[in-house]
Amino acid sequence: MAPQKVEQNTPETAVLTARIEDLKHFITMIGRDSRFAAGLWAGLVKGLAIGIFVSFLLVGLKLLV
Repeated sequence: MAPQKVEQNTPETAVLTARIEDLKHFITMIGRDSRFAAGLWAGLVKGLAIGIFVSFLLVGLKLLV
């Protein structure tokens, strides 16, 4: 039976691994923020469009009556 390979982390590899994990975390956070901002913007535009449509509808009905 072959001896088990022991993997040791030197301080340099530990720093590199931590930096990579930190970058992955920040990329994930940026994606979440971007998705939230896109949804917020879409909701704002949709609400504005509905408000303008309802306003035009009410003004049109008032002009007809």
